[in-house]
Amino acid sequence: EFSDQIRQVKISSVVIKIFKRYEQKEGKFESGGILLGYVYEDHDNIVKVTKPSQFDSKSLTFFNRSKIPAQLQINRSWKKSKGSLIYLGEWHTHSEIEPTPSKVDIEMIKKTFKETAMEIDFLYLIIVGMSNTYWVGKQTSNSLTKFDRIG
Repeated sequence: EFSDQIRQVKISSVVIKIFKRYEQKEGKFESGGILLGYVYEDHDNIVKVTKPSQFDSKSLTFFNRSKIPAQLQINRSWKKSKGSLIYLGEWHTHSEIEPTPSKVDIEMIKKTFKETAMEIDFLYLIIVGMSNTYWVGKQTSNSLTKFDRIG
């Protein structure tokens, strides 16, 4: 669980297992995908993520998710859940023990927030580091706020 002292976000164990599988080891390219989940009155719950696609652009220090496969997954999940499982943001890996967003990451989540038609007024950015470490932030119209790990 992570919190910004106003709101909490919970990440399911299934999602954590996927993050662990894609932790960026030495010499491996960055990986990433989208976050899907539920929004409740007092917290958000990330229960599903997409895995990297063969159509993504990636290198040791760069990841750019392909839009078409991700949008198809968003549409399928939304339809199957009758509109309750929604797009909540983006995730990708960094080869750092204490991951932090790069300028490119910050610009990407700002741009995605501005250009995406959504029913929510925020998006999450999760950067998966090495050794079970994460940077979790929430992009709103005003800023990208880091969440602290609370559980």
